[in-house]
Amino acid sequence: MVDFKLIPPDPAWDKKVLKIANEYNDLARRLQGKIDKKTEAKLQEHLLKIEDGIIKETNSKVKRDYAFLIQLINERHKDDDLFTAEVLVLQEHILGRGTPDDRLLFQHPGTSQAPAAQQSSQAQQPFDIQSIDLSRIELLNLEKVTPDDLEKRDQKCAFGDGEILDDHGNVEGEIWRCKGCKTVYHENCLRVCLLMKGSCQICDVPFLHPTQR
Repeated sequence: MVDFKLIPPDPAWDKKVLKIANEYNDLARRLQGKIDKKTEAKLQEHLLKIEDGIIKETNSKVKRDYAFLIQLINERHKDDDLFTAEVLVLQEHILGRGTPDDRLLFQHPGTSQAPAAQQSSQAQQPFDIQSIDLSRIELLNLEKVTPDDLEKRDQKCAFGDGEILDDHGNVEGEIWRCKGCKTVYHENCLRVCLLMKGSCQICDVPFLHPTQR
């Protein structure tokens, strides 16, 4: 059983990240001093929500707040594999490697840092999922489609990121469809899927050649 430790949420975090951090602490408190498999299972589910947050969030500031939350939790459980390796790679890209724990506690990114730390922070370029150029990747079992090609107007993204089209029938970026199961992806969701899995989220047909994985 994991000995879940409390983390200090930063009051400067976005309210949605602060809320999920406080919920984590509430569940962790219930586990202190007793074995409660039901609460531990809820906490494990909660960690998945945090992973979903950093993957699907489009606001770079909020995405960074999620990354700080993941680093704080992970640093307190160095011997436990609480997050997937792919999410930890994404988190490290956003924050930069080796950010000391004492620099994270109750500090807003970019404040109260020594000059050397500021220079190091400036040297680290945050990872932008849109930097993955799909046109330069030889993709398998995928095709671009238009809104008119959708089976229904309210068809959902295979990555669980809501409906493909917005309320006005528009989509940001291109729409990609799996040739295996005909589910569709937002352009950025496909990038995340390629980064994390390399195959369809639904039917597991490969999207990348073995040499690209």
